[in-house]
Amino acid sequence: MFQIVCLLFLCGCSYNLLKILLHVYKKKLLPKMYKKLHNQTELLKRKTEILEKIPDITRDGYSKKKIPVGLDTIIIGSGIGGLSCGAILSKIGKKVLVLEQHYIAGGCTHTFEDKGYEFDTGVHYIGNIEKRKKVFDLLTEKPIEWDQMGKLENGYCYDEINIEGKMYYLRSGEYLFLKEIENTFPDELKNVKRYIQDVKKIASKDMFFLLKVIKWKWLSGFLNLIAGRQFRKYLHMTALEGVQQYTSNKELQAVLLGQFGDYGKLPSKESFFLHCSIVNHYLNGGWFPRGGSSMIAKQLIPTILHSGGRVLVRKKVKQILVNAKKQAYGVEMENGDKIFAKTIISACGIPNTWKRLVDKQFVPKSIKQNIDDLGVSCSFMYVFVGMKCTPETLQLRSSNIWHWPDKDYDKMMNEFDKYPLIAPMPMFIGFPCAKDSMWNTRYPNKSNAVILTMMKYEHVKQWEKEKQGKRGKDYEDFKQKMGNRILEEGLYHYYPEARKYVDYVEVASPLTFNHYINSLQGEAYGLENYPSRFKTIDWLRPETHIENLFLTGQDICTLGITGALMSGVITTSRICNYGTLLDLVSGRNIIQDLSNL
Repeated sequence: MFQIVCLLFLCGCSYNLLKILLHVYKKKLLPKMYKKLHNQTELLKRKTEILEKIPDITRDGYSKKKIPVGLDTIIIGSGIGGLSCGAILSKIGKKVLVLEQHYIAGGCTHTFEDKGYEFDTGVHYIGNIEKRKKVFDLLTEKPIEWDQMGKLENGYCYDEINIEGKMYYLRSGEYLFLKEIENTFPDELKNVKRYIQDVKKIASKDMFFLLKVIKWKWLSGFLNLIAGRQFRKYLHMTALEGVQQYTSNKELQAVLLGQFGDYGKLPSKESFFLHCSIVNHYLNGGWFPRGGSSMIAKQLIPTILHSGGRVLVRKKVKQILVNAKKQAYGVEMENGDKIFAKTIISACGIPNTWKRLVDKQFVPKSIKQNIDDLGVSCSFMYVFVGMKCTPETLQLRSSNIWHWPDKDYDKMMNEFDKYPLIAPMPMFIGFPCAKDSMWNTRYPNKSNAVILTMMKYEHVKQWEKEKQGKRGKDYEDFKQKMGNRILEEGLYHYYPEARKYVDYVEVASPLTFNHYINSLQGEAYGLENYPSRFKTIDWLRPETHIENLFLTGQDICTLGITGALMSGVITTSRICNYGTLLDLVSGRNIIQDLSNL
């Protein structure tokens, strides 16, 4: 008996000692593949010269002479996935070239200015800011500052959901969320408390994505099989089915599902897991980059410059160069320039990569079939509005408005998809000018609105082969009719006084997305998010069957800026050989190692 007690004591001591050693191991190590830059003075001088020469670093136009010598990595696409990859690799001493076909870097984080008004194109708000800020602060040269949406007096309200003319408010924090439920659905409070607790638990079942870092597919698959049971359960349950477990009240169901525009698919078709992820993401409030969403790219790019890299725009990559041994070794630009590097990362989407950039002889039929079977996500019709007044003049609020004419979302969307010019119009309304505390300094006596509605690509497909700006009268008439409806039923409905201040209106269709972000069918969230996308862990991974070719972006993780940001972490982790058994046991990861720097 004494020997058994001693053995157990020694095992306990050994376990605790191992935990201590692993903790020290994790806290002391620098990133894998890290190399100190010995020519820092020269690189700093070069970066300073570039920043002084180019007023807006997101608009550094491509030319062959700007390509850095001795590249380690080429990244195709400058969305948040590509830029975060570039920043992490630059932090560990790699020389990175990011190539962007648009005239401005940043992907859907970019802003554009026209006739004195600025508009964001994809970042309308971000949640879970404490967790995201830690990652951003590691990657940006200067920390991005964030403004919280709403005000103290309204509980930092971030989303207003108008259902059949009645408004419901989502305020920051679980307490205020439940307080709103208590005020509007007092008999359902107990059910919603249980719903919120489960939402937090289900949203944490994200091991599927983290397992993509592991080098061995078989081990990733095995661990996913063991640890992913709950993930699969809620993945195959629809958002509507999930919410119906907690309440039979149709009105309350519509409220709890009222943010479905954030995942771009009807709650009757989207997974309950993804729904919970979105709800949990914003539960503690919504935030907006101070100075506008372009600040994200503007702060990431200097990190890439710091190690001798560059981010160049206005030139499209024609193809990824692959040799007979199935090794990627560079890219060919549309003008014939060839650029070589040891590692190639595609951050321009799975369909673009395998259907446009890689020669078909190197693309397995299974990948093509998977892409075709899955399809792409929803597209939008945008209306950008400029107004000659301050946000205070119209009392514009920083919270978003979700405008739903019918609480039966399936009926509402089915009718609108069939008859977009006459059916009741669902829409999202946001005012970047009211979200950004620096707006009045940057654009005095001006305001803006960004309004959008989900739009079937079929409604504009007939004009897809026509050139941007030359699609004819029928196309322009269609856009104008949609734009007028959005103004009348959206902006002027909530702010009638805005009518006399409107100074600028621009309408953008899914074809505009095709032109500027090189999408296939105007898709805003990349590949479609059907459960089949997450069925296996082996094809939407950072590492490909082509040696030296890696993937990043929301397609290998999940939708939105958060999914794209984390994809950058996952991809660079794989490139730098994280995901070993020792890493799994110790919890070592590239973000921890970067913080050790």
